[in-house]
Amino acid sequence: MGMICMDYKRRKSFALYESRRKTLQAISTNQNLDISLRWWAQLEKSKLPRKSSLSRVHNHCIDTNRSRSVISFYKLSRLQFRRLASKGSFLGLRKACW
Repeated sequence: MGMICMDYKRRKSFALYESRRKTLQAISTNQNLDISLRWWAQLEKSKLPRKSSLSRVHNHCIDTNRSRSVISFYKLSRLQFRRLASKGSFLGLRKACW
């Protein structure tokens, strides 16, 4: 339960600071602007909390909370995906055999 809560907080923090982070990134990488303005934008971006970065957010399986090998479209780990596919839970999806 703790990992789910922590991941939820990170996603919420990312959503809160996303627009500010993107605007500061656009200012700091724009070569046409003055160097002092670009430097200021870089400093402001570094003051943002680390938890608000997209790289801190991980995909987790919605059934087992497993963080490795998660199929992002289904939000399931490969183990759960294989189990449900074998049961026939996904329409039009079956195990390949040749």
